[in-house]
Amino acid sequence: MSDILHVLHGRDTTDCAMAYDRLGWPVAIGHRHRGGSGCTCQGADSTVPCLTPGAHPLEAAVKPLPSGELAAAFESAPGAGVIVPCTHWDALVVAHPIGMAVMVRADAARLHVPCLTAGHTTATLLVAPGTGELLADCPQAEVRSGPDAWVALPPSYGVRWDTAPAEDHPLPDSGAVRPHLAQVLKLASADRA
Repeated sequence: MSDILHVLHGRDTTDCAMAYDRLGWPVAIGHRHRGGSGCTCQGADSTVPCLTPGAHPLEAAVKPLPSGELAAAFESAPGAGVIVPCTHWDALVVAHPIGMAVMVRADAARLHVPCLTAGHTTATLLVAPGTGELLADCPQAEVRSGPDAWVALPPSYGVRWDTAPAEDHPLPDSGAVRPHLAQVLKLASADRA
């Protein structure tokens, strides 16, 4: 698995898509970001910018590709977003500053939480599948879970691993993340007061 994790820090879309597939994660192709023209989801006359250029599915329903079709699909669409349904984890999407503060606390507690960042806008923490609902009552967090939910993975445009998955660390239950998130939110609300 260490060879797979090494690939995940690269910028080759096809290699990354194939690595995610080898991890057993279903992979779908997403829109592409075009420098100077925005996302491929937009027409030439579009006046509203795409909020996640090159980092969202082609269609509302994510359609994972068969393993044998991945390489050809990504090679025919250079720079396409790598989209993975939330079936092997639940995703907790929070504002970037909140997510980074949670990661500092989790690291200090030696809790390995895979975390993605999208620019400096959001952080997405991956937790054990089926446990995200424990955080559904948190108003500052969006919980994504199940085959109809999705996450854009690196090297999708603007998406990077802050903390990549590790072969010797299973995904934590969201209950292990909850106290760190609660403390960060408590401190953030005290700062605003």
